[in-house]
Amino acid sequence: MKRTTIKDIAQQLGINPSTVSRALKDHPDIGAALRAEIKQLAAQMHYRPNHMAVYLRQRSSKLIGLIVPEVTMFFYPSVMKGIQNVLHDAGYNLIMLPSNESLEREVENIRICYENDVAGIMLSFSRYRHTSEQLSTLEEMGAPVVMFDKIIDDLPYDAIILEDFQSAYSAISHLIATGCKKIAGIFGNPDLRITQLRLDGFKQAIRDAGLECRDEYICFSNSSYEAERDARHLMASADPPDGIFAMTDEIIIGSLPSIVRSGKNIPEECSIICISDGFLPYCLHPKVTFLHHDGYEVGKLTAQRMLKLIEEGVFPNKNYKGTVTMLKPPLIELGTTKTLKPNTK
Repeated sequence: MKRTTIKDIAQQLGINPSTVSRALKDHPDIGAALRAEIKQLAAQMHYRPNHMAVYLRQRSSKLIGLIVPEVTMFFYPSVMKGIQNVLHDAGYNLIMLPSNESLEREVENIRICYENDVAGIMLSFSRYRHTSEQLSTLEEMGAPVVMFDKIIDDLPYDAIILEDFQSAYSAISHLIATGCKKIAGIFGNPDLRITQLRLDGFKQAIRDAGLECRDEYICFSNSSYEAERDARHLMASADPPDGIFAMTDEIIIGSLPSIVRSGKNIPEECSIICISDGFLPYCLHPKVTFLHHDGYEVGKLTAQRMLKLIEEGVFPNKNYKGTVTMLKPPLIELGTTKTLKPNTK
């Protein structure tokens, strides 16, 4: 006799399999009446969770999914290289699925991983807020998930991330230590967790130094083109900043030409610092001081964590909470910040 599956129950009721899965786990998103109906049908059809099948499927599959919000020349190529090197040595293959910053595509990519019986998913979320459909499909898979870079707080999955708050705090503190007093920041999408944390670190460092954190010195740019415009406006203002923090590679490549064209001497009249994967700052003129957010290291650690979860088999445990690994980026001083004067006190 064929074993009843969640899909069988869903087909009988004309609903999504993820709805059945959540109902059987008493998820609050599913109404009490529908939950009762699903559980009653499951009992009639003699449904039993096949934990062993999930375990064997994940242990036998040699395919791991990688979902990223976009594919650009910044950061993610380094992440992918780190991931591929680790997985190749372990005998695993990688399926990469870009979401193109689309929530619908992200949900579709998760389902593609589900349908291809991947052994696990490595995931950097898009800029849009998560949905119950995303999370229920991830839960239904019964496979390990490792988030990296752009994550969602309070999910029961492991994560590899940068110390975003502290990185911005350290960058601004360095500008202040070299003499900057009017510091501007050009940030990414304000809805992203990393933007919010880096903005918080930016503001806190300024306040802790007893300086004024001016609203007109804070910009949000969704692209290099917008960063160029925002930098141009900052430098053309009646009281331009003497220090600028760029949140990402994408922002610094857009904003630097406007800062240079302003005619300000760099770094004497305007210092610049950014957070970078590490390659781009050396290609710019002048070379930009940066905190090194090492994409290769992020990818390597993400893949290593994924393999460890697969081997340990702890991911189906509903009590598993996940662990967070935070990377501390080193400061690389190049040509856009003044030399830090030694403390003579």
